Amino acid sequence: MNMSIRFPHLGIDLGYVGKTVSVFGFELTIYGILVMAGMLLGLTVVVLQAKRQNQDQNLYLEALIPGVVFGVICARACYIALNWKLFADEPTRALWDLRTGGLSFYGGFAGGVIALAVFCKIRKLSFGRMADTLSIGLVSSQMIGTWGNFFSREFIGTSTDSIFAMQIPVETVGSMELTSEMQKHLVKAGDVSWVQVHPLWFYESLWCLLLLVILLAYTKRKKFQGEIFMRYLAGYALGNAGIEWLRSGRPYIPGTHLPVLIPILLGIFVIFSIVATVRRILSKKREKFQKRRMEERYASEEKSSRGYQNMQSFEDVSDEFRGIFSETGESTSETEPDITEKSDELPKPISDSGQTEDEIK
Repeated sequence: MNMSIRFPHLGIDLGYVGKTVSVFGFELTIYGILVMAGMLLGLTVVVLQAKRQNQDQNLYLEALIPGVVFGVICARACYIALNWKLFADEPTRALWDLRTGGLSFYGGFAGGVIALAVFCKIRKLSFGRMADTLSIGLVSSQMIGTWGNFFSREFIGTSTDSIFAMQIPVETVGSMELTSEMQKHLVKAGDVSWVQVHPLWFYESLWCLLLLVILLAYTKRKKFQGEIFMRYLAGYALGNAGIEWLRSGRPYIPGTHLPVLIPILLGIFVIFSIVATVRRILSKKREKFQKRRMEERYASEEKSSRGYQNMQSFEDVSDEFRGIFSETGESTSETEPDITEKSDELPKPISDSGQTEDEIK
């Protein structure tokens, strides 16, 4: 079987791209390895974010176990429901038999959110705050995990001749990915027939990288708990609406050429964008109002303090003047002569003959 992959317009020709790798005698899919690598990266990012924001890192590790378990179950159940014809004979066995592959991101995401909500309810924690931190880790995980589709030859789009066009031997494309539209546009090269399609996994990886940068920028200036989570939902839905338009084998709304998921994804984008924007505006106004109230309260307290200081200064001056007047009164009484004590020393009256009254007697 020809296991090569080519990007003709980029001049890239990979002679052999395997789907599995042997580790100690066990065959592991490279898709699964990259998904696990993405999860480890996401967990690392979450722990670092929690540490930087002074959150309890152990809470996220505790929430990880029920989130992953319930998320995987919901992801598998959703995948089986969407592809019921393939698993109608043994649906119960198919639910646990993950060796055949097949997980729905939307189902896994919904299961993880439900598990987190229950965890926060039981532990009495802020769902918005934890969801904000986990969103950064989730988009980091998706950025790496989606590369697993490159090795499994999945998550490919319609035929194209764009600069990123990817050529895959038709024999290596899964029956669920191969469409009649692809078969009409096969590229012949020698004895090999190639499908030339959009690498949707690559587009999603680039979109997740851009979304990660945007979310990190918002993290430093978010206005309410849950804002990053809402921005993630809006941004991821918008990107996937564009990717869904290029996807092969997508179901259409009856009577139209519009894929079923696109209106849903655009609705999610519009709803969460509006809610996040309105709440951000209200939070800003609330901050301004609280700031103005604090300034008014500070000015009032400062004015009262200034009045008290003026009154205290007046009382101090009054006391000072009383002290001065008191000292002045004491010094005046000390320097005034005592007339009663010196009355004996006054000159005695003299008569016309020049004799005093005592001499005449």
